[in-house]
Amino acid sequence: MVRIFANEGEPVESVIKRFRRACENEGILQELKEKQFYKKPSLEKKLQREKALKRMKRKIKKERRLGLL
Repeated sequence: MVRIFANEGEPVESVIKRFRRACENEGILQELKEKQFYKKPSLEKKLQREKALKRMKRKIKKERRLGLL
């Protein structure tokens, strides 16, 4: 749960900006978007596999660039 306290004399815009940043760090909006629609379990597994493959490719590319592979 995100809690933001406004300091005395602080503009509302900066409080809103801090709140938005805190929500992004907590991943609240991302979680809300993911749970907005139902995903079949098979689709969920497929997306997880694709995500893992993408992560692996990125890792290999980084290692090659650094000269580890």
